[in-house]
Amino acid sequence: MSEILSAGEGGRIERTVLPGGIRIITETVPGLQSETVGVWVGSGSRHETDLTAGSTHFLEHMLFKGTTTRSPLDIARGLERTGGDSNAVTAKEYTSYYARCLVSDLDSVSELLWDMVLRSTLAVDEFERERGVIIEELAMAADDPTDQLFEDFEQLAFTDQSLGRPVGATREQIRALPHTVLRDHYAQAYAGPGLVFAAAGGATHAEVVDQVVRHIAGHGQETPAEAGAAVRTDGDSAAGDSAVGTASRQREASTASAAVFTPGIHLRARSTEQQGIILGTRGLHEGHADRFTHLVMSNLLGGGMASRLFQRIREEHGLAYTVQTVLSQYSDTGLFGVYAGSAPESAGTVLDLVGEELARLARELPSAQEVDDVVSQLAGGTVLGLESSAVRMNRIARHELTGLPLLSPEELIEAVRAVTPDHIRAHAASLLEQEWALAGVGPREDLVLPALG
Repeated sequence: MSEILSAGEGGRIERTVLPGGIRIITETVPGLQSETVGVWVGSGSRHETDLTAGSTHFLEHMLFKGTTTRSPLDIARGLERTGGDSNAVTAKEYTSYYARCLVSDLDSVSELLWDMVLRSTLAVDEFERERGVIIEELAMAADDPTDQLFEDFEQLAFTDQSLGRPVGATREQIRALPHTVLRDHYAQAYAGPGLVFAAAGGATHAEVVDQVVRHIAGHGQETPAEAGAAVRTDGDSAAGDSAVGTASRQREASTASAAVFTPGIHLRARSTEQQGIILGTRGLHEGHADRFTHLVMSNLLGGGMASRLFQRIREEHGLAYTVQTVLSQYSDTGLFGVYAGSAPESAGTVLDLVGEELARLARELPSAQEVDDVVSQLAGGTVLGLESSAVRMNRIARHELTGLPLLSPEELIEAVRAVTPDHIRAHAASLLEQEWALAGVGPREDLVLPALG
């Protein structure tokens, strides 16, 4: 039975739970000829352990490497022939496989995605070949100072915790990852209640549900756990099976308690033209009651060209091309930070200016006009963003995975408009009372935390 979650002129959101637990959530937008669809898995790199690190991202790659009915080239051709776009993403708390297509191509695209998710062969030869590809991908990211900086900051902020591990793990961990661990991950995560199919566009909910039911039935309703038994090879050892059992138990324990923010300084010496820095502290989890105040405050500080940090550091002092606030939000915690890239000799001054602006906001009320400008920016961005079927699909999928209330665009805008200067000043003050962390990539190895009082 389908459940209507919301219905209005802008779209109708409905939800169906199939026998076995697979969830389907759709948003029908009248008049659209396109559809963005995705299979979402409630498993991310955070759910890994030291033993299974890298398996989530590795598995994302492997689902493009062949099913029992398609070769890797068949998958690539099937996704590209529609003229839309497709990809996959591995995050800290979920994995997603998605595509954008014409509504007339939805049935074939949906069938292909389910074939990948339910009937991947995880062939050993493809596994070993892809191991090299992933190692090259990690090497490419390591060569990018900005990528390295953000990775270092999260590792520092969540020291020795699963949330602080790189999504793709390390090259050493990928070299050592057993095929059995990948199979176990597939069997545990890619089944029943862990799967969400989200679609947004011109198709009706009934059409999408009918297609999904047919595509699952077309695979014999075989679960990944059953399919996993078929890909066992003679090269899989008893020791590997033992590791799989241990990995499953550790995965359950990996998110048993909330992540804890760890302050400190981590400076990675690199011979670069710029010094990249992130100064940050513990933020809010994605369902926190103060998340809209947090969002408005973040944008007021560093969310655009009119923001305080942009105006002070770039426009007044000319010390950086890019300076902005960054937010990360997870199920139980979050991070708030300021990112900037400057000439190495200017990095200390940039940090001091960031500290001054943070302290000023915690001490003095922003003007009503300044807050109204930011609120208008966010409200406009919300409305404009919902013109994208991809944004709509991501929004309803995240709702289904997290269980957070699905707010209408009007409710989102109302929540943002309810934020006052007093809310912002008080929230900034509460952040400054916390411990802070500093990560840097570049020539400077002598940077220190700025004064935040």
